[in-house]
Amino acid sequence: MTAQEKVDRATVFPASSGTRLPSLTALRIVAATLVYIHHAMYQPVFSDQGLQNAYNELARNLGPLSVMFFFVLSGFILTWSAKPHDPVKQYYRRRFFKIFPNHIAVWVILLLLMFVAGRTVLWPEAVVSLGLLQAWVPDFNYQLLAVNPPTWTLSVELLFYLCFPLLLILVNRIRPSRLWLYAGLAAVAALLMPVVSRLFLPDSPPTPVSASLSWPQLWFIYYFPVARMFEFLVGMVMAKILMTGRWRGVRPLFIVVVLVVAYVATLPLKLFEEGYQAVFLIPLALVITGAAAADLAGRRTLLSSRGMVWLGEISYAFYLVHVTVFFSLQAAFNHQWGLGGMFTSRPFGTVAGITFLVGAYLACVLVAWLVYSLVERPVMRRWARPRRARPAGTSSAVR
Repeated sequence: MTAQEKVDRATVFPASSGTRLPSLTALRIVAATLVYIHHAMYQPVFSDQGLQNAYNELARNLGPLSVMFFFVLSGFILTWSAKPHDPVKQYYRRRFFKIFPNHIAVWVILLLLMFVAGRTVLWPEAVVSLGLLQAWVPDFNYQLLAVNPPTWTLSVELLFYLCFPLLLILVNRIRPSRLWLYAGLAAVAALLMPVVSRLFLPDSPPTPVSASLSWPQLWFIYYFPVARMFEFLVGMVMAKILMTGRWRGVRPLFIVVVLVVAYVATLPLKLFEEGYQAVFLIPLALVITGAAAADLAGRRTLLSSRGMVWLGEISYAFYLVHVTVFFSLQAAFNHQWGLGGMFTSRPFGTVAGITFLVGAYLACVLVAWLVYSLVERPVMRRWARPRRARPAGTSSAVR
């Protein structure tokens, strides 16, 4: 039996057979690491200006690319893991205990650190971000100056989670022969969002991120949850393509190589600054689907290794803490104290800068492991499922 035949045989009813996809868990830390690299450019690390400029050029679009990757991955994983007779109430329960305990714990800790550091707390923004509603507010402060700025993406994901049961019914009604068509239509719809924003939203006030987009237009394209829904839908449809045996894609390594080359080649085109990051939507979806197909075919890859899967399991906590850990360490090394990059840094030499980037990354991993071990895993085991639903003598951890 060929590898492709194994995939076809295994993907008829994968959800009911409990098939796990370790590579998709590992891909979470890959995306979170790219976000870390992106955020590290907001305070100069290297004293060599040429090196710093090169770093900024390569890193500036990694954040938007990785955020889109997370949205597609969420749609894929939720669709793949959905059980036919799983009560909606139980689904919402799992999502709540997966997202909010970590978020609230980190939010409280950061708020306390802000008080210690003498930072001014913007209370309306802080309270709105606690409820993960900030992406709905078209105000720069709510997205980027709240207690923990990266959580704006959770605000977007929250809409996805709320709508998923209904969206799953609709996606399940798509005939298998038309799944690729619908994936393409969702990708085209995502590409049209910048056009919609320019047609219907005002051209002012400006934003420093883009020379052609106003802040309302940028908010609509990048932060507005409804406009990001198409990325989630692409992930859902790609999962159904794999589940119904319609996947005939190439291996993910080839797709990654093409994606990296395309990313570097299109940097001068300013696609992300213009809001056209969805150009990479289908390639990212192919990477995810290809990695899942490799798992089903039984191929051992770096992504399916135990270490990468472990890093993937702590990736949510990593995402929540990485900005504060990185900038606080940078402030400490510069004999200053600050959170969220609100300080003037003194850059390092080349070797010291690389060492700092790696060391700060490992510190983020350590803090993330603590949050995962002390908050996320115990909460998921204790409350993610009702007691009567837990088989005796088995772990109640829910992924």
